[in-house]
Amino acid sequence: MTKNILFYVFLFFLISSCDNGLDKITPPAERSAEAISNLRDDLEEPANGWVLNYQPTPESGIFYLLLKFNDDGTVRIQSDVPGDEDYFYDQTIPYRIDTRLSLELIFETYAVLHYLFEQNASTFGAEFEFYYLEKDGDNLMFASKSDNLGENTVITLEPASADAADVFSRELPENLFAYDTISSLFVGPMQHISLTEENLSIFWSINLDERNISVSSVGEGLSVSEVATINNTKILNHQTGYGFSDGKLVLSDPLNFSFGGENITISEMSLNSYSETGPPMCTDNPIATPVYSGSVSGLGNTIMYKTLFDVKGMDFQPQSESPYSINVFYVADSTGISISQRGSIEELFPTANWFLFNYGFDDDNPSDPLDPQPAYAVGLERSTDAGDRTILREFVPTITVNNTVSVVPTDNYWPNDITAEEISNLEIVVDEIFGDDGGIIHALNYTIESQPDLTIFTLYNACNNYEFLLVQ
Repeated sequence: MTKNILFYVFLFFLISSCDNGLDKITPPAERSAEAISNLRDDLEEPANGWVLNYQPTPESGIFYLLLKFNDDGTVRIQSDVPGDEDYFYDQTIPYRIDTRLSLELIFETYAVLHYLFEQNASTFGAEFEFYYLEKDGDNLMFASKSDNLGENTVITLEPASADAADVFSRELPENLFAYDTISSLFVGPMQHISLTEENLSIFWSINLDERNISVSSVGEGLSVSEVATINNTKILNHQTGYGFSDGKLVLSDPLNFSFGGENITISEMSLNSYSETGPPMCTDNPIATPVYSGSVSGLGNTIMYKTLFDVKGMDFQPQSESPYSINVFYVADSTGISISQRGSIEELFPTANWFLFNYGFDDDNPSDPLDPQPAYAVGLERSTDAGDRTILREFVPTITVNNTVSVVPTDNYWPNDITAEEISNLEIVVDEIFGDDGGIIHALNYTIESQPDLTIFTLYNACNNYEFLLVQ
């Protein structure tokens, strides 16, 4: 009996103690409000705000941001991103902190983070909503809320110093956008970096929106003609993001290579003198191009030119075995729209399938022995009721100089039975692509990552911004 009494007394005290514990558990709404308040206090605490070296994806470069969270629910964001009449340089917008699965920091109205989110048809990978992770010392850690499965962008807010705004280099990205005057599907802004003391030239493509660089090659010589003539080049295939700091273009992944027995390293480039005095891209429209002068530590002075030179484009050579060709969809106008979808091919040859480019073609087995295809010609293959039909317009024989080809059409057409209507229509198409009197076309290598062994060239007309791909 005594044992039973002791058992019930023990049970009573156990239940009582549990009740007291339950009374001490904070209701969810209060815990949520406290978490929001604590994070808001942490965000507002630094007197000079926060530095964020923002890298939206592993492939992109760095966007330098300063954030100052205010006690009225707004945040001032300063950035080095040009655009929208300098709005993105300095904006104050509302923000909020939510609690759902976890604490969320959300930038509410349109600002620089939203602008970056929109790049590349909103597939760039930038974000404006973040999950709060933790406080790491004085830093605050957040993770992207909008990343795709398998991705995980983590950002770190670091307390800013009083002079954190002094390293903004907004003039550099503004001036670099002058290198991007190409409205192209296949050709991005290309730059020629001349290392004057080293007598070397580096060639790279630069993505000004996503801030990454693809370094293609290095060659002996300071001018394109010297590099092409000397023909002492090396393919580099180096990819890196970049950012701007204190008047310098800074590579996220430094460029290292050996050339001529010397080891070369470029981690940053000071750019201090900008002008628009460079050579024109189109000889018929002599508009000067941008030139940036500066220096590289340990390598001396450098000059950054706009270019359309591509070492791999020099491989576009006469091909006697077969014509170069491409589906007509890949012939685009100055706005990047296929002229088989909207333009002269769509209007005049709606059943065209292939765009053909004879460049030294030897028609040793012609369908008509008395009428072989011209060795240098441009034209179309289209479907007709009688089957596939090829029509061509000859151009003056030429050779690849550097990585350019002269296309000057003649009044000779093929085959012998080509009709007057076909001649008239083909003349319109060819003149639209190459210009009424023809012109200089730049050949550039084009790589599809999924098919690296396929040799493809972009043929680009710098005078009218028309372009087409050709498969070897």
